[in-house]
Amino acid sequence: MKKLAFCFLLLSATGPCIADAQHNELEEVRVSANPLSDVDGHIIQPVHVMSKEELKRRSVQNIGETVSNELGVSSSDFGAGVGRPVIRGLSGARVKVLQDGIGSMDASTTSADHAVTGEPVFARQIEILRGPATLLYGSGTSGGLVNIVNDRILDYVPEGLEGDVLAQYETVSDGFLGAANFNVGIGNFALHFDGMLRDRDDYDIPGFSETEPDAGEEAGTQENSAMESEVVTGGLSWVGERGFIGFSVNNLDAEYGIPGAHHHEEEGEEEEEEGGVSIDMQQTRYDFKARLDQPVNGLRWLRTRWGYNDYKHAEVEPSGEVGTRFDVEELEGRVEAAHDMIAGWNGVVGLQYNDREFSAVGEEAFVPPAAQDSIALFLVETRDLGDWHLDMGFRYENTDSDSSTGASVSHDTFSASAGLDWHYAEGYKAGVSFSHSQRAPTIEELFSNGPHLATNAFEIGNTALDEEDSNNIELHWRKTEGRYTFTANVFYNQINDFIFLQEQDLNNDGFADRVEEDFSGDPTEILDPDEDEEPLLLFHAQQDAEFYGFELEGMVNLFSDQRGSMDLRLWTDYVEAERDGGVNLPRITPWRLGAGLNYARGPFNLSMEYTHTGDQNDTAPLETGTDGFDMLNIYASYTFKVSGSEFTLFGRGTNLLNEEVRRHTSFVKDLAPLPGASGIIGIRSSF
Repeated sequence: MKKLAFCFLLLSATGPCIADAQHNELEEVRVSANPLSDVDGHIIQPVHVMSKEELKRRSVQNIGETVSNELGVSSSDFGAGVGRPVIRGLSGARVKVLQDGIGSMDASTTSADHAVTGEPVFARQIEILRGPATLLYGSGTSGGLVNIVNDRILDYVPEGLEGDVLAQYETVSDGFLGAANFNVGIGNFALHFDGMLRDRDDYDIPGFSETEPDAGEEAGTQENSAMESEVVTGGLSWVGERGFIGFSVNNLDAEYGIPGAHHHEEEGEEEEEEGGVSIDMQQTRYDFKARLDQPVNGLRWLRTRWGYNDYKHAEVEPSGEVGTRFDVEELEGRVEAAHDMIAGWNGVVGLQYNDREFSAVGEEAFVPPAAQDSIALFLVETRDLGDWHLDMGFRYENTDSDSSTGASVSHDTFSASAGLDWHYAEGYKAGVSFSHSQRAPTIEELFSNGPHLATNAFEIGNTALDEEDSNNIELHWRKTEGRYTFTANVFYNQINDFIFLQEQDLNNDGFADRVEEDFSGDPTEILDPDEDEEPLLLFHAQQDAEFYGFELEGMVNLFSDQRGSMDLRLWTDYVEAERDGGVNLPRITPWRLGAGLNYARGPFNLSMEYTHTGDQNDTAPLETGTDGFDMLNIYASYTFKVSGSEFTLFGRGTNLLNEEVRRHTSFVKDLAPLPGASGIIGIRSSF
């Protein structure tokens, strides 16, 4: 790690000489999650945009896996079907996942085994964002946000037919993925269609599923990790000279196994049935988007974005019976207006509304039916002051939460942020950003009361929870132009009244309590400590916490001539997180070190990624440590044209060292490793 930091600093010191030898300005990328990106090109906050070309080289099995090798980002996987982004050690509701600017509106924040419904397969780009612009999307995004940008509602009229068709086969799971994406223009109308089919069997692993396998357990396969999913979407928009208006309808059907999941055993059941718990998920989503340029004097544009979601999933026992049914109906909308420059300031003001109704019915429903609605007012302003650039953002939000048990709470939250950049030389800048963010407790944190078998816990909510207060300071230094570029970030995040699940000791025996699934709250029902397979009793509590760390990334063009072009990427990140008293927080990303090479010559492309993830022994109480691992991935493609259409043959190899990979961020790391060595072959057509 010290060697990498030394190389990074050496590269930075010699930068001006290299840049003089070859000056290549980076292609301008518009960040759609930043509404001012079409006004000025400045972005102070740490942001990375994964382009469509970059996404072609990545895994697209879930959004967490797709972004897991980006700076400061990992994944909280729960088998192949589930992966939610983790940013700088923060996850769940503190990291918002958007689909084209609107939340995913699923049940993924309720439990770690619930999948995010956003599909990265045909994303135009994926944006990873923190800083002032995140205030436009929620007060609780203290970790950041991931925005999956798609073209389901087009704001332009295509000239003829355009799109992509993809088919690939994966060896590790005998898996098939097929997808198609079409856009066509007819007069002022633009039509969109996309569809996807994914079918995977249980995937291969290099050893045993459990870190401490039972006697007679077979190695080589992760049981109950198969998945099937289908996605169909249609969109229609009308595009005029001053704007557009459109809508889309998306339907998702998915079924996937939950590796290592427990299931409810009926009284008298002598042994577990074969198989495991699976989730049968359906989502129908309706989206609407419109924009009007120059609606009145003083406004550059006015736009609105709405989404309505009907989400259901059933947790199916090995017997085929449904144990628990989850239902989420959610409406989210926003109206934004960008004003003309006022005294040197450009800005966006807007309103956001969200209404969420949640219910879980069944033997393992640990959260009672509840509703939560919020309304927010936000403002983001930006301006240049010579070589300096300033961003400021404010947000006020009111959130009301009601439970079917009669409990009702209300929270008012205020968030603000500011960032300052100094462009001290051509292509170089340094800066600082501050943010204060308040987060209202979620439905699960307020009202849960029952067994949560995905995490093998009995969770009890707390209606007395206060808002979380996150205060973050970040320093950055960047080079954005020339033959080589770099990014260096150092951050410190103090979170007052951090909400977490705390172990209980109701019988005062000095051990964390374990209980039966029907625990009534009576301390006499506490089990003996050696009953370590029974649910752990956890209570939603609050205590101050701090997160701090750094991120370093350097990219250099090694050559670009008749031999082709080759780029090198070196990166590392580190985060530490503790509660007051020096108690470590659970599932914090270990330090990582990565390197990548990308070579292109004509129609041929070859890339390689190597990542070393360190051991994680700074564990929370009752949490096991995790061994480090090395991950080697390669990608190769060859592109050719036939009758005006572009075809790409590609192959991808993942985990080629066939390491036993267990991410410390996963609830099931001791029960379900990631897939072993795998090969993917496929063909993509673009036209």
